[in-house]
Amino acid sequence: FFFSSRRRHTRSASVSWVGDVYKRQVSTQSTWDIIVNKMNAFFGIGLLAALIYGALINGTFFKIYIILLVLYIILTQIGTLSKYNNTRKKANIATWNCPNNPQVLVTFDWELTNAELYLTKKRKESGLPITLTHFVGFCASRAMSDFPDINGRLTWGNYYAKDKLEISFLVSCEGGNDLGFCKITDADHKSIEHICDELSGSSKKLRGNTDVQQKKRGFSLSLLPTFVLEAIMFIVGYITANVGISLPLFGMNKYPFGSCVITSVGMLGYEHVYAPIPPFSNCPLLITVGASTKKPVAINNEIQIRNVVHITLTLDHRYADGAKASIIYKKFKDYIHDPEKYFANEEKK
Repeated sequence: FFFSSRRRHTRSASVSWVGDVYKRQVSTQSTWDIIVNKMNAFFGIGLLAALIYGALINGTFFKIYIILLVLYIILTQIGTLSKYNNTRKKANIATWNCPNNPQVLVTFDWELTNAELYLTKKRKESGLPITLTHFVGFCASRAMSDFPDINGRLTWGNYYAKDKLEISFLVSCEGGNDLGFCKITDADHKSIEHICDELSGSSKKLRGNTDVQQKKRGFSLSLLPTFVLEAIMFIVGYITANVGISLPLFGMNKYPFGSCVITSVGMLGYEHVYAPIPPFSNCPLLITVGASTKKPVAINNEIQIRNVVHITLTLDHRYADGAKASIIYKKFKDYIHDPEKYFANEEKK
């Protein structure tokens, strides 16, 4: 029952609201729970070895196991005497478990008129292929720059702010068979042209299979069996992203994903995607950029057809509560909806 009770905590239940706000899931999972969940195969093999030992060498193991099992059954059956534990209630309890996922999903539609005008001007001035994805990363870094509460890491159960704001972009490699990432350091101090240029160079290496770090990561993933890989990914992720120690052997530098991950699913044809934060990234925020579609929009009390992109923000609730996150959220929306208003002075400087 120890192993089954631990596994039960890996599933999650959620409550969702329709509209511009979110689906929220609250975390009750400790670091020990995560370690156990990631190492179920090792515990399973250990249990199998104990069963074989009890069957072939010493039967004391089975005696202890049966006694504990009987006691557990008695304790669980006592609760069924309550009138509230009917058949449906028992089925619900057996199906679902306590929520253990701290991710908050926020979504909104982004009307592109002002952004398209701004990016057209930027492309003409720089000659660079600046995209909506670059622009989202640029605006996100500006929105996060004044809030050290979300630009940080969780280590040994405590929060520590980072000195630099770093964001990363996910890049599809090998025809969709692999996924890499490019990290931009000091993103809040770089122009959109700089972000575009740096990301273009890094993504070219990834797609051309010339990135040394990506090769090391790919080799580790292909070499290890999945039950070992689960534990390794958790350990490597914690050491690099939480503790801040680079592991060159695995192709992972410290804080590999930074404080925000941006992924463009629009290039795959998806309009709406609610993406989870990968546990090993230990990243506070993930932003998903959907495909541009034409939709009716209210402009000056009139319905007009405009280009619209669906944006989803996935926030780790451990880093910020709703009040603090709403300030960053509003700033981000203001920046991407009217960049000329907010970034004109920055361009002059």
